[in-house]
Amino acid sequence: MHVAFYSSYAHHYMEGESMRVVFEPFLVQNKVDVVLAGHVHAYERSNSLCSPVDDHSAPVYITIGDGGNLEGLVWDLIEPQPGYSAFREASFGHGILDIKNRTHAFFGWHRNQDGYAVEADSLWLLNRFWNPLPESRAASA
Repeated sequence: MHVAFYSSYAHHYMEGESMRVVFEPFLVQNKVDVVLAGHVHAYERSNSLCSPVDDHSAPVYITIGDGGNLEGLVWDLIEPQPGYSAFREASFGHGILDIKNRTHAFFGWHRNQDGYAVEADSLWLLNRFWNPLPESRAASA
């Protein structure tokens, strides 16, 4: 999707709230594991949550709108970092979603502002449809 439901960047904070209220229950009900969004020219990954608290029945939200643009990166972060925000960084980069099998996928975000593809954040995702135990929902790498 384009606009992120959760963002801790000041100019984009609660920007997708009207859509979140309508669509998030559908995502939770249908056991969506990860939601990818763009729009914010930076990177951010949420904890597994359903507003406003951590909820292992909800998706992990990843904002990966950091492919670059004429306006540059977004730097204005909300401080302190909100509890829903697991990792955030105003850097250019790219993500790789590697689906291993029916139950496991690995996501890695590679920061590359230094001219190198450095993996700065990563996450194992466990498919809740095939592996429904809440305690095995997702594990950080």
